Amino acid sequence: MTVAKFKTVIRLDKLSKSTKEAPVCLRITKDRKVMYQTLLHLNPIYWDAKEQCVRKQHPNAGELNAIIAQKKADLEKETCLLILADNSVSIATIRNRINNRASFDLFEYANKYIEQLYKEGKHATYKKYKSVVKKLHFYVGKETLPIKSISLDFIIRYENYLMNCVGNNRNTTTVNLKTLAKLVGDIYRNYNIDEGGNPFRKVKFKREQTERTFLEIDEIRKIQNLRLRLQSPLYDAREVFLFECYTGIRISDILTLKWKNVMDDKISIRMRKTEKPLVIPMNDYIKTVLNKRRFVVENNGGKITSEKYVFNILKIDVDEVSAQDALNAISSATTIINKKLKMIAAKVGIEKNISTHVGRHSYATALLTSDIPLPVIKEMLGHSDIKVTQIYAKVVDSKKDEVVNCLNKLYHG
Repeated sequence: MTVAKFKTVIRLDKLSKSTKEAPVCLRITKDRKVMYQTLLHLNPIYWDAKEQCVRKQHPNAGELNAIIAQKKADLEKETCLLILADNSVSIATIRNRINNRASFDLFEYANKYIEQLYKEGKHATYKKYKSVVKKLHFYVGKETLPIKSISLDFIIRYENYLMNCVGNNRNTTTVNLKTLAKLVGDIYRNYNIDEGGNPFRKVKFKREQTERTFLEIDEIRKIQNLRLRLQSPLYDAREVFLFECYTGIRISDILTLKWKNVMDDKISIRMRKTEKPLVIPMNDYIKTVLNKRRFVVENNGGKITSEKYVFNILKIDVDEVSAQDALNAISSATTIINKKLKMIAAKVGIEKNISTHVGRHSYATALLTSDIPLPVIKEMLGHSDIKVTQIYAKVVDSKKDEVVNCLNKLYHG
């Protein structure tokens, strides 16, 4: 194996006439080819060529030497990992990769990727990737994982570990593997490595068809007809759940629904999960719920304003706090609602495990059993990936009126 050689040098040929400083560089040599990577700039009188460090006479010698040591270690590690994966890699490729600063260690690359997700406010995806990488880190038991170490055998062993030791089901295991496959694939592309060597290309991701819980029409009516006082702690949970049953809107979007989103006969939102717009025509039940909430607010001396929530459950304005705080508030509220829904189910004699998302499933099922075309259902649910509804057709907006009529039949019996 051809190894790379490293030396820290000061380049006097690059001395600045204005600052009197020259770049201190890490010189990398491979196959008799040389490249330089600048670490910092320094007046040459403070450079100790023999010891390859800043002389003690410099007032910030300790700090500068620490910077040099850290950058040097990072560059040496990155170069060695690149050569480990492909010994024939050229100095030009090494230069390009280092300049692009893409990491060839899976954990290092993953950490940078996760950090970027956080900065972009994609906190749900951030939490998912962080959880996936944390599991892998525990399994490996080391701080580094060069992708050269990730073979098909490694993937199979890790898959067995997730299912038999961690206790993940088939679909959760597949989510973990697909997330890792995405990160590994990024590294192969970033380093311009032959993707034929990517072991994930040989993996067939398996999924099990899970039975989604949904409520029949008569079960929805039982919850709808349950007599609850306005002051009951179960009242709002029931209202939110039925709102989801009659609109298919996700719980996160219902909790953050403001009166400005209610326009004429439509509800117009930007979905929090996908950040895509969604317009839902209102059926009679939803109109009744909204009118009742308006009446209660105004009858108690309150005022409906565009920035107020339709369901006054969240105690913070998600538009005024960080994305992480908003996610935490929504998750906490959803957990509380789910507990109350189980109490409601017990009261009306429904033995199914009810949660807020069951409302969305019930909505979709009601449309399917009413012969609403699948492309229309895809549009009404706001699916961004057409595979979710297994349909490859574009929805005509006029078809949405059929959905409203369908739900009106459900409401009026």
